[in-house]
Amino acid sequence: QMELFLVNKLKWNLAAMTPHDFIEHFLTKMPVAEDTKQIIRKHAQTFVALCATDVKFISNPPSMIAAGSVVAAVQGLHLGNTNTFLSYQCLTHFLSQVIKCDPDCLRACQEQIESLLESSLRQAQQHNISSETKTVEDEADLSCTPTDVRDVNI
Repeated sequence: QMELFLVNKLKWNLAAMTPHDFIEHFLTKMPVAEDTKQIIRKHAQTFVALCATDVKFISNPPSMIAAGSVVAAVQGLHLGNTNTFLSYQCLTHFLSQVIKCDPDCLRACQEQIESLLESSLRQAQQHNISSETKTVEDEADLSCTPTDVRDVNI
């Protein structure tokens, strides 16, 4: 409690910045329709949540993960075809300037995010297939009586 008192007296804000904080910041700077921003926001937040499950992203700053997620969301939604600002090159350049990083680093992060999504989807699909197979095997293994007739010794 003493630490909390001291922090409050010094008026220090110890709240950590997360990628979610940056997504909103990026979207306000983008000249895009509000309904499009909503879709991008939803997909980018999903990518950020997915990144939180993988240790590969621990060394990336939150701004990089957020920017990579926004680019991945726009790419996945194919919005670059309808708006020139959202084209891959333009958006990557814009966001790399906002977070002050090399565009190639941002592209690498975005590709890592897309790769993570791909492997997660593949893993989920394999899990669904294996659970369906197991259910079919369990149904085939069930006998029609409470105890199998062959197990009863008279």
